[in-house]
Amino acid sequence: MQNQDTQVKKRSKKILIILIVLLLIISGAAAIVYFNVGGSQTYITNQLAKIPILKGLISSKPVQDKDAEIAKLTNELKLKEEQIANYEAKLKEKEDQINALKAELDKMQNENSILKQQSQNRQTNLKDIASYYQNMDPQNAAQILNNMSDEDVIKILSYMNKDSASKILESLKAEKAAKITNILLKNATMIP
Repeated sequence: MQNQDTQVKKRSKKILIILIVLLLIISGAAAIVYFNVGGSQTYITNQLAKIPILKGLISSKPVQDKDAEIAKLTNELKLKEEQIANYEAKLKEKEDQINALKAELDKMQNENSILKQQSQNRQTNLKDIASYYQNMDPQNAAQILNNMSDEDVIKILSYMNKDSASKILESLKAEKAAKITNILLKNATMIP
C-alpha cells in the first residue's frame, strides 16, 4: 500500500510538473504574441483570419512594410520642411517690403513736415511783407506793387485788412488793378 501511495504521489508530482511546464510555455507564448515580438501577433492574426470559421471574428491587419512607411513619412516631412522654408522666405520678403514701405513713409512724413514748415515760414514772411505795405502810404505802396507780378500782388493783398488793400488797389494803375480783380474773381468763383 505504501508502494501504491508512493507511486500515486510520484505520478501526481510528475503531472503537476508537466502542467507547470505547460503553463509556463503557454504563458511565454502568450507574452510573445501579446507584445508582438518579431511580428508574431500580426502573423498569428493573419493565419487565424484564414480559417473559415474564425474569418468573421478576426480581422487581419495588412502587413506593413515599416521601411516603406518610414520612407513615406520621411518624404512627407521633407515636403513639409520645404513648404515651411518657402513660407519663411515669403514672410521675410514681405517683412522687407514692409520695412521698405515704412522707411519710405518716414521719408515722406519728414519731407511733408519740412514742406509744412517752409509753408508756415512763407506765410509768416508774407504776413510781415503785407504789414509793411499796410503801414505805408497807399500811393507809395501802389507804385511799388505796380512793378511786381500780379500773383505776388494778390498774395500781399490777401494778408492785408480790407481797408488797406482796397486803398492800395485803388491807387494801382487801372490796367493792373483790373487784372488783379479778374484773378480774384476767378479764384472766388472756382469750386474747391
